[in-house]
Amino acid sequence: MKTFFRILLWTAALGSIPGAVLVAAPGKLLVRNATLLAMKHGEERPIIGYMAVGADGRITAIGAGEPPAGTPAGSTLDATGRIIVPGFISAHSHLFQSALRGLGADQYVRGWGQAVRVYSVHATDEDLYWFTLHGALDHLRHGITGVFNFGYGHRAGAYNDEQLRGLLDSGIRFVHAFAQARTLPVEEQYQSFLDYYAFAKPHLNNPNFLRLGITGQGATLEQTKLDRRLMTEFGVLNETHFLEYPVGKEEQQKNFQNFIDTGTLGPDQFFGHFIHTTDEMLKKTAAAGSGMSWQPLSNGRLASGIADIPKYLSLGVKVGMGVDGQASADLPDPFENMRVGLYFLRAKNEDASVMQPIDILRLHTLGSAQVMGVADKIGSLEPGKYADFVVLNPAGGLDRAPVFDPYATVVFACNSANIESVYVGGDMVVDHVTPVKTDMARISAEVGARVERMRGVATKK
Repeated sequence: MKTFFRILLWTAALGSIPGAVLVAAPGKLLVRNATLLAMKHGEERPIIGYMAVGADGRITAIGAGEPPAGTPAGSTLDATGRIIVPGFISAHSHLFQSALRGLGADQYVRGWGQAVRVYSVHATDEDLYWFTLHGALDHLRHGITGVFNFGYGHRAGAYNDEQLRGLLDSGIRFVHAFAQARTLPVEEQYQSFLDYYAFAKPHLNNPNFLRLGITGQGATLEQTKLDRRLMTEFGVLNETHFLEYPVGKEEQQKNFQNFIDTGTLGPDQFFGHFIHTTDEMLKKTAAAGSGMSWQPLSNGRLASGIADIPKYLSLGVKVGMGVDGQASADLPDPFENMRVGLYFLRAKNEDASVMQPIDILRLHTLGSAQVMGVADKIGSLEPGKYADFVVLNPAGGLDRAPVFDPYATVVFACNSANIESVYVGGDMVVDHVTPVKTDMARISAEVGARVERMRGVATKK
């Protein structure tokens, strides 16, 4: 009875706070004394205060100062001297590539891809489970709590099922983009998706499984028609690698017409990389409500080019960010990704005002959630959204580190060493870059043994 009246008092107190959500549910976590960078549009000033998380893992309240008396909490986190940001979201990742780093060091995209496939072609379906699990945990270690993951896609097989298992076992939030060898007849590809859907359907109510996705293909009209068919029948989210590399870009640009002819452009279609565009493409993309995911780390590594992000945004194109594969960016590090991207743009424009730290931090959080169509669930710290967040200690291993501008501190002066903890749904999943719910050493050993087997087979051929 006392608990009941305490909750009533708490909800009554919240009623006087603008924007607060009234709930009568037990609390999971109460964060106090934090510098909260909510990333909500229109709220640029940091919130020095508290955040409450309900039993369902969603934020129930966030505000300045002390929480209302009697705010329910299963546990309390004192975040004095800490900066809290929404969990980073990678809108473009190839998690299985966690096992294949450092290859094709002097290649464009195509040559690099061939260097990777020398080894990956020998991966079994079970290998892809372990590689995907390892990649997802590595993303979490670096503060990435949400991901758009591409399936392997270079042969036939049920590996999408195994990759989905790896994602579910990791604890990350995700869209898994079904992939299958595009050399198969279209109806075989369609049937393969149906088989995967039957496997995935029982897991769709898992809150970590954000939505179904596919790895799009724009090179031929026939393949783009198949993508449209899956989008229409199953409501899948389609991300298509497009206009990534400079070689033969004029021929690539002609294929943009396939997206128009099939009607895939819209909120459920976005592009990966999308560097070598024209203004007309950008305008049509924006008008349709489509967007793109920007991967500055891999774009630099593979000499793909620099996307003119300020222009894209000015024309209304939705933009998110991704860390790409751990074989093309080599570290799933959102801090390095933001810095490289911001420095690229400032150098390209010879203008330090072209984009600010708050802008690029928003792209790697809320922006990615928006292009993935899941901004109602993740991407910012707001009541009703999942409490996925990263606790940063700006001092790192130092005694103290003065913070003048928390946004600039996060983007310019933080890396994984500053990560104190990572939370998904109000539960701590990483403590000082160490996953706490899995045996990372055992998983790494398993991956290492499987890579050695692949390497041995590849060397003999």
